[in-house]
Amino acid sequence: MINWKYFYLARDPAAIERSNLVNICKLVVKELLEQSLRYGRMLDSDHLPLQHFFIILEHILRHGLKPKKGLLGPRKELWDLLQSAEKYCPEAQDVTMSIRDLPTVRSHLGRSRAWLRLALMQKKLADYLQALIEHKNEILVEYYESHALMLSDEIVIIMGILVGLNVIDCNLCVKGEDLDSQQGVIDFSLYLRSSTRTSPEEEQPAIEGGGNMTAVLDQKNYIEELNRHLK
Repeated sequence: MINWKYFYLARDPAAIERSNLVNICKLVVKELLEQSLRYGRMLDSDHLPLQHFFIILEHILRHGLKPKKGLLGPRKELWDLLQSAEKYCPEAQDVTMSIRDLPTVRSHLGRSRAWLRLALMQKKLADYLQALIEHKNEILVEYYESHALMLSDEIVIIMGILVGLNVIDCNLCVKGEDLDSQQGVIDFSLYLRSSTRTSPEEEQPAIEGGGNMTAVLDQKNYIEELNRHLK
C-alpha cells in the first residue's frame, strides 16, 4: 500500500523544508529543556542550545517570507510583522518600545532577533506568535507565500513546542550582543548524541528499524544546507 503522506513529501520541496524545520526545532527544544531542568540554572546568551534555538526559530519565521518588491515596494521585513503583535497583545508594546530605543541594534533583522529574545524572557513568545497566527488572514498572508510554515498546519506543532519554553528562565543582555551580524551555525553533534541516548531495551528496535537515525541524518543534512546559505 502506498503511503501517500510520504509520497507527497517526496514530491514537494516546501513540504520537506517544513517537516525538517519542525523536527529540528523538536530536537533543539528537547535538549534545551533537558539541560535547563538538569542544571536548574538561569540561561544566558552563552548557553549553546539557546543559541541554536534562536537560529532555528529565525529560520521558521523567515520560511516563505515574501521578498520586498523594488525600492519603493511594500515592506516585508520580519521586524514589521513582529511589531504588529502589539495590535493584538498590548503587553507586547513594552518589547517593541525597548527595542526601538536600543542604540546598538540598527538593522531590521537585528531588531527581530532582539524582539524574540525579550519576548522569551517575558515568557510571552508563544502568546505573541499565537496571536499573529490567529489573525493570519488579516496579517500573515500579507507577509508570507502560501507554502510558508507560518501558514501551514505544522505551525500548530511549533506553537506547542514554544509553550513548553515558559518553564525556563533566561537572562539575555540584548545590548551586549551583536544582533546585526551573522548568528553562527548549529552544531548538530549535540543533538545526534541526544537522539541516540536510549535505554538498552530501546536500542535493539532502533537498530533494526533505522528510521530514527535516518530522520536525524536527514535533518542534519538540511541544517548544514541552511548554514551554508547563512555563510
